[in-house]
Amino acid sequence: MLALTNATVITGDGRTLLARATVLAADGRITGLRAGSGVPAGARVLDLEGDYLLPGFINSHVHGVTFGPLFASGAPPLAEEAIRRNLVRHLAAGTTTVLSVDGFALPEEVAEAQHLSPLTIKTSAGLTPAALTAAQAVDGAGLTERHLAASLKEQVEAGAVAIGEAGSGHTLGGGGSEYMYIPRRIKEETGVEISPAQARALKEAALGKELDPAARDEAALQAALAGAGLAGRLTPARAQALIAACVLPGLKPARRSIAEAAATARHFGLPLIAHTAPPSLAAVLAAARAGTRTIAAHTNHDSFTAGAMLAAARALKRAGAILDGATFDSFGARRTTESPANLVTLLKAGLVDLITTDYGGGFFDPLPLALKAIVGAGILPLPAAVRLLTAAPAAALPGLAPERGRIAPGYIADLTVLARADLARVRYVFIGGRQVFSSEVTSGITSSSDV
Repeated sequence: MLALTNATVITGDGRTLLARATVLAADGRITGLRAGSGVPAGARVLDLEGDYLLPGFINSHVHGVTFGPLFASGAPPLAEEAIRRNLVRHLAAGTTTVLSVDGFALPEEVAEAQHLSPLTIKTSAGLTPAALTAAQAVDGAGLTERHLAASLKEQVEAGAVAIGEAGSGHTLGGGGSEYMYIPRRIKEETGVEISPAQARALKEAALGKELDPAARDEAALQAALAGAGLAGRLTPARAQALIAACVLPGLKPARRSIAEAAATARHFGLPLIAHTAPPSLAAVLAAARAGTRTIAAHTNHDSFTAGAMLAAARALKRAGAILDGATFDSFGARRTTESPANLVTLLKAGLVDLITTDYGGGFFDPLPLALKAIVGAGILPLPAAVRLLTAAPAAALPGLAPERGRIAPGYIADLTVLARADLARVRYVFIGGRQVFSSEVTSGITSSSDV
């Protein structure tokens, strides 16, 4: 038996904080939660010295953690080293369960990744005809004959717990196009490397927020070209043509794929995870209004203005959608998302049902960094913020983390310890009661006979 003593326990229910408590675990499950530090004889004891003990984080929107094609654009999978690095980063951030929304992954490509990490890796299913059409219109280089011949039914029967990600920034002209496809195409044409922010400025000047060539803003496009060091290298007309070639071919099939995925989700009785941004909003709303259990991914997407985002979030809530707020890299690297302002706005409005990282071009924030910022700014009390990372995603996706997400007797002992002096610092992670990460030189675990 493991006894975690002298802990400040956040149970995951959104309200409860217990000081100087003890959590007992045996055979992979939580067997006790009690006040004080008394432990059974023979237990292995870890004195947490007042640090926070919470359920392991459940991150229900991640990319790059399986050997399957990447994103809804079907890009080539990451190398094993990069997959392993992403899994380590999630684990070291206190996450114990992840949901890969790279929905083209085959069952064997998920199983192969599971061997790399003690993390529980679940997956979504996305092999619908329109999704494959959208992927091949934009990229599709990671799709093999096996992917094209496989069925979504096969993915579901192998254990997929959601349908999605339906649409993505890569096929719907969002962040994926800004950090991946537009910079790549610009470099091929000019030799100039541009940042995601510069790509967005070019894209919105060339096509507007709704991605319509008729919305081209000549003055803004000239300014964006100059800001990216492309003045004299690209004419406005050529820049618009390059950007349109990256963005427009996937739009129609990607929007169609959301309706297709919604119908599939209803058929299998699974949640739908749908890319939510201005170009896809109407399709996501239609899915929710049709009675699909819809998770509106990254409702705080920074392609929304604050006003449009709030209006969209309220409409989605009225339709019954579950609103996901993504951190991207907005609290840390800020390479793809320059500010967490949209997430903060939604949190203050009470319009976030769960928090995930998404991918942020591979620079995704550690969840404790976002937790520290949210609690430190007084946006939410700690127990309420922890619920959005634990019990809330477990409830939103019933197949993702059953019997996880709370600290209570009978639940699986997936647990994370955060330093009381610095919420962003993960001290320990336990999965099924087994220590799988420690920031300490030694584990600090002793026998109760030594205490």
